[in-house]
Amino acid sequence: MRITLDKAPVGQSLYIDRIAGADFSDRMGRMGLYEKAWLMRLNESVAIGPVKVRCNGATAILSGWLAGQMVIHLDDDRRLPLPECSPGDRGHVEGIAGQKQVEASLFALGITEGDGIECIRRIPPMTYRFRVNGRKERINEGFAAHILGSTAEGQTQFSSVGVGEVFAVQTILPGADAQPTLTAMGVAPGAELILTGVSVSHDLDLAPDHPIACVTRDGMRLYLREQDAAGIFVTTEDGG
Repeated sequence: MRITLDKAPVGQSLYIDRIAGADFSDRMGRMGLYEKAWLMRLNESVAIGPVKVRCNGATAILSGWLAGQMVIHLDDDRRLPLPECSPGDRGHVEGIAGQKQVEASLFALGITEGDGIECIRRIPPMTYRFRVNGRKERINEGFAAHILGSTAEGQTQFSSVGVGEVFAVQTILPGADAQPTLTAMGVAPGAELILTGVSVSHDLDLAPDHPIACVTRDGMRLYLREQDAAGIFVTTEDGG
């Protein structure tokens, strides 16, 4: 039986039959996922939060949605998804598992395949409270990392501004439903935001991303969005 990975059973040997989309197929192939390759969907709920990294001499905060799409080849020859890297781990970006919008978002943050990268730390679930157009709003740390703009100090992400700073929105990175959600709040290019507070989040609606987890034959774990997993067609070991 041929099914998509998002519908596949957990804990069973699966073989890739086809990956939809030439660009997505090329990306997955560079990480060893190609036609007839083996993988297994894992029976676990995975929560991925943002990760702060250093790349090309600058720091950036990657939302869980972005971090989960990146595979890092560490200097000690291990290959790990970025969310599984420990603070201080160094290596290079071996692959990007998502669609082209993932590459575009990372490029906007100064990160491309092959770049050297260092994991600084994982970011805990946080709530960012701010004012926009005279209204009080709040978002999670992942959405805050998707807002690019500037303060009096220069270009930055909203997730890096200080309380009381005026932040001019320049662009919103695609993905993770950030754009429609933020636009509905009035957060769009040209808007000014004033951060009023940051606190640890306990709200369910501000939980980190929960992707589909799978493992390859060589033990590398991958975290895929449900939409991306739906583009990977697999068969079970017995073909039925």
